Amino acid sequence: MKGRLGEFDLAQVLQVVGIGRQYTGVELHSGSSLAGTIFIKSGKVVYADASGAKGRDAFMKLFRQSDGSFYVYRMPPPEPLPEPIGPLHRLLMEALSQTANDPIVETDADAFEAEAPTRSGVAPPAPGSAPVETTQVRERPVPPLPARTRSVPAKPEGRNNHAVHRSSGPAPAASPARAQRAPSTGSGAVQGRAVEPRRIVAVVSPKGGCGKTTVSLNLALSLARQGRSVVLVDADVNGDVLSSINARERAQAGVYDVLSGTVSPEDALLKTVLPGFELLPATGGALPDPSVFAADYSAAWQRLLNTLAARAELVIVDTPAGMFGVTHQVLSASTHVLGVLQAEILARRSFGRFTEGLDALPPEHRPDVVGVFLNMLQTRHSASMSVFQEAMSDLPPAWLFETTIPRSAAFLDASFQGVPLRHIDEQAPPAVAFLFDNLAAEVAERLHLPTPERRPQPLLV
Repeated sequence: MKGRLGEFDLAQVLQVVGIGRQYTGVELHSGSSLAGTIFIKSGKVVYADASGAKGRDAFMKLFRQSDGSFYVYRMPPPEPLPEPIGPLHRLLMEALSQTANDPIVETDADAFEAEAPTRSGVAPPAPGSAPVETTQVRERPVPPLPARTRSVPAKPEGRNNHAVHRSSGPAPAASPARAQRAPSTGSGAVQGRAVEPRRIVAVVSPKGGCGKTTVSLNLALSLARQGRSVVLVDADVNGDVLSSINARERAQAGVYDVLSGTVSPEDALLKTVLPGFELLPATGGALPDPSVFAADYSAAWQRLLNTLAARAELVIVDTPAGMFGVTHQVLSASTHVLGVLQAEILARRSFGRFTEGLDALPPEHRPDVVGVFLNMLQTRHSASMSVFQEAMSDLPPAWLFETTIPRSAAFLDASFQGVPLRHIDEQAPPAVAFLFDNLAAEVAERLHLPTPERRPQPLLV
């Protein structure tokens, strides 16, 4: 895989490459000369080498390169194994923070097009397709990695991913009132079998236009591709989920028909091409009576989401903008909340409403914060990077997800085609789609989702 840094930001290249469990080298070239190489395995930076710098210093030096080309290749494990420099996400956070403090030339509104991932990106190329045109990169033997001898292996740095609460201290124990919200197993429950915990995640943001629908759709798709059963509920009367996939005409009924008692959930749910992935649209072909949207359906939301949680491993609810009104009702019926923070100044200024909205809920109906997700990041714009920097310093450390999503023209392509990112091109989806796989893995870990059963693959011959 290879391409130009003008088309795909290095932070995004490294996030995508970091998914793999093999030793991977990312070469950076300036013109026809080699600027340096970063070696990665299983989300850790194994080593970095640049002219005049080694290790962490080399990583930071190479991260500042914005021009030239990159070349990604697999390599056999070196002998002896080197001690990793550190987790990739921590080094990226540090490098991005340093970049935010550097003078950045302000760009116009279309500047993000220059750094947007393209379909050439670093996604696996389609069979038989030509590679991305770049400066000629001469393939050469992989240089040996220097060994870092140490008598006792370094203990990997732990990640406080499971302390997902609204403070930086230890996670509080589940309250008795919250435990009582678990639905009864009924007379048909198997004796001695533990009740499967409900996982109902509301995706929220205080400000509109932050990408909640895009995040909800692509996150749900990535989780379903893991082999999990997922129900995606659209709680926004505008029905943006079906608009995103150009499928409004398929819906005969929606969640507001279910809440008002007109139809059953089974009559409103839509199947998808993925087994176990279902959609519950906001409305059908015609809008319900306006009085429906003014009513308090908190109890009905509780019943509906509990019903859906009994049939799926995970329920994801795409909420309207804001923390009150319908969103407040959905939050009171959810077990977890995922905040979406757009990496722009107005979204950052209004994000204080996130905690205020949660504090407005009674403790027994207050969902746990699974995390806050930074969306539409522009690493070459100082205002966007300042939001990133403030989020790291102001939010509780356990809140911020390691994965960030850049502002990308690929989302416009997906909207134009009426498909999720992954379905733009099944053989070579845009590279940003793989970042949602990263996010899905983080969400699954923070929610303690069981590892999905691996299905055996048929033999080729």
